[in-house]
Amino acid sequence: MRLLLALALLLSSLAYGATSAVALTPPSVGVLGGETREFSARFFDALGRPAVGETVQFVNDACGIFSNGSPVMSTRTDASGVASVQFVARNQGITCWVSANAGVTVRWDVLTFTIGLVHFETQLTPLKPRPGESYVLTVTPMAGAYRLYEADIGARIVAADASASISPGSLNSGQAGVVVFHVTPDQRVGDYQIELSFRSAAKRIAMDAPDAPWQDLWWGGVAQNGWGVSIVQHRDMLFTVIYAYDASGRPTWYVMPGGSWSADRSRFSGEIYSPRGAPFTAYDPSRLVIGDSVGRVSLNFVAGNAAELSYTIGGASGTRMMSRQEIAIADAPLPVDRGDMWWGGVAQNGWGMAMLQQYRTLFAVWFTYDASGLPTWMVMPAGFWPDASTYEGRVYRTSGSPWLGPAYDPSAFRTTDVGFFQMKFAADGTATFGYVVDGRSGTMGLSRQPF
Repeated sequence: MRLLLALALLLSSLAYGATSAVALTPPSVGVLGGETREFSARFFDALGRPAVGETVQFVNDACGIFSNGSPVMSTRTDASGVASVQFVARNQGITCWVSANAGVTVRWDVLTFTIGLVHFETQLTPLKPRPGESYVLTVTPMAGAYRLYEADIGARIVAADASASISPGSLNSGQAGVVVFHVTPDQRVGDYQIELSFRSAAKRIAMDAPDAPWQDLWWGGVAQNGWGVSIVQHRDMLFTVIYAYDASGRPTWYVMPGGSWSADRSRFSGEIYSPRGAPFTAYDPSRLVIGDSVGRVSLNFVAGNAAELSYTIGGASGTRMMSRQEIAIADAPLPVDRGDMWWGGVAQNGWGMAMLQQYRTLFAVWFTYDASGLPTWMVMPAGFWPDASTYEGRVYRTSGSPWLGPAYDPSAFRTTDVGFFQMKFAADGTATFGYVVDGRSGTMGLSRQPF
């Protein structure tokens, strides 16, 4: 306190001509213990001209010393009004400040730290990127509890049975104290690592193969717009539903509730069914007739973002290429993954809702039965979050080109807005689905379907 009081008295006794100043060194900086950092400021007189030859007092509060070996140093401005000092940080982990005074004061927030305090806080967007899906890696370099400003952070991929590209290879954390890298994994399902570094400090992030790499909404692309396939994955098992159109162009669906993998785990095959049941407006599970298998389907995953759908259904055979359907723009992810196969429980067995999630967007397909008991489906392709546990939007019924037989004609695809839906997610992992469809309303409890 005596030192600071003496400094204050000394500074107040000096006569200055400077009336304004700007910092040339960024306002927040980190300095590694034992290293030197220059602090500079430009001073101006009342007319806005450089204050030349002005006496400037630099002071720091015991986090280091200047080149004179003291926490206080006096210097003069040069012909451009700039005053500079060399500051050497103490080998410690504290925050402090450095100031320059010539009648007006410029102040810097300074973190002095040791390399052993350095670590990295990271966030992935989305949280669980899939093979071939680009994602954002946000890195906050830290020294203890404080951000590292103006720090050069390096990043590189350490390949294993999968790999990725990352750009750029190095970034400065600037005044935000944050760097953002863009990563694109290759199409293989496997593990790799991302190594982050600052000086001699390094951290490797394990990017393990996702738990459900094939879970998503798949389609044939714009040229095949109107039909799609939902794949929900639990461990090694896939629950697959094809959303297509019958010979009259009405929506119908086929379900492959299980199957088996090929020896090389690239192809998943199983029997497919076309059940019959009660209308969704008055569902009666006793009327469910699963029936015999109507054919067989194989999913050949040729890459992380490409699959070949081969089928024999009702005597018709074919092969269609599919890719993951992008249903959302990059956004902050939800804290809970809602993507799964949902149903009304054993008491409602026979219908379900495939809910696929990308970032904050849910794409739900409700596969159920029409007034004649034939399989039909409705789609809820987007919505919004009025609060953290409620998702709501519009319900659409579609029609299109027959899926079996002749070449699919995407120009026949039509959508009709038939109502409204609301999904309320409870803390216990269940949900309540409310709807108004064709002027009729209903509410049903939902839970994740085990398989």
